[in-house]
Amino acid sequence: MKYWIRIPIALLISVLVIGSASGQNSRLATASDVARYLAGMPVSEGSPLASLTRDPQWLAHSNAMNLSFAKMETRQLSNIRTWRSEMLAPVIPNGVCLYLFGGPDFLYANVFFPDAPAYVLQGLETIDSIPDLLTLPVQALDGTLQNIEISLNSALNYTYFETKDMRENFSRSELKGVLPILFVFIARSGQQIAKVDYISLAPNGAVIDGFRSAVRGVRILLDDPRTGREKSLYYFTADLSNGALSSGIVRFCSNLGPTNSFLKAASYLMYEDSFSTVRNLLLGVSASIVEDDSGIPVRYLTSDRWTLRFFGSYAGPIDLFKKYYETDLYQDFANNSPKPLTFGFGYQINRRTSNLLVAVRHR
Repeated sequence: MKYWIRIPIALLISVLVIGSASGQNSRLATASDVARYLAGMPVSEGSPLASLTRDPQWLAHSNAMNLSFAKMETRQLSNIRTWRSEMLAPVIPNGVCLYLFGGPDFLYANVFFPDAPAYVLQGLETIDSIPDLLTLPVQALDGTLQNIEISLNSALNYTYFETKDMRENFSRSELKGVLPILFVFIARSGQQIAKVDYISLAPNGAVIDGFRSAVRGVRILLDDPRTGREKSLYYFTADLSNGALSSGIVRFCSNLGPTNSFLKAASYLMYEDSFSTVRNLLLGVSASIVEDDSGIPVRYLTSDRWTLRFFGSYAGPIDLFKKYYETDLYQDFANNSPKPLTFGFGYQINRRTSNLLVAVRHR
């Protein structure tokens, strides 16, 4: 999600439209097969969606997605995995990945924190149910596949979503909201979907079934073939500005335990006093923070509480955000001889001008 730029109901709960992963209703496609279909990947043998994957438009979509993700793997993901194993994994504890301002960007959350037991993502974009794909006209399906390619263009070629464009694309589609994008990233990350629940947050932070409060979201139970373990993915639609921030979000995040918080292309919102509450929330709940310069200003990551590690180079914000230039951060990069990055990160998509900071709380 982004407030400026970003890269996402009927109560279904995996029954009415998306069949259960166990196949209890063979007439309906499993959530994993829906995700694989949308991602341009082969569905399981005998899936009701198999016939749709023989359509020329889907085959073209599959080829386009394969090419885009192959380039992404070479340019970004493989380099991030190497960097993570060498630089990140040895210095942070395992824990929940808390990715506020991230929208549906499970792809990056998973590659930076592949061993997290749970992921919590938040954005302004809504969650809408996915209809039975077999009931949709061919033209509607073709339009949906095209919208997915368009919506993912910035995320795959840069590192962030363009929220305005994504909303416009999916407002014209039969599949609305961010769930299709979440499904694509889940499938392309090699995860299996065991269950999908539509949920809300009570004011005390408790998860309740259905859309019964202002903070609405989805909980997706994932099976990770790499580890053989289950993990959970949450996405919540919520405004994090001081005047709109729900107590449900604050208490839910506060109850996660020490988190590994992740901030990327976050529009410099937490530089402003109007986002001080969520900034303080992250500073309080995080065992570590991995961010670019658009996240929490370095002046809040004081040496008495945090150990900081710098990577890449600080070229300053892009022109749109140039007023958020950090003199303190420039000095930190100048004084610490940071190791270069082998991948682009945040708004500075060129690896030579990208910056990344890892803050680890003192134990």
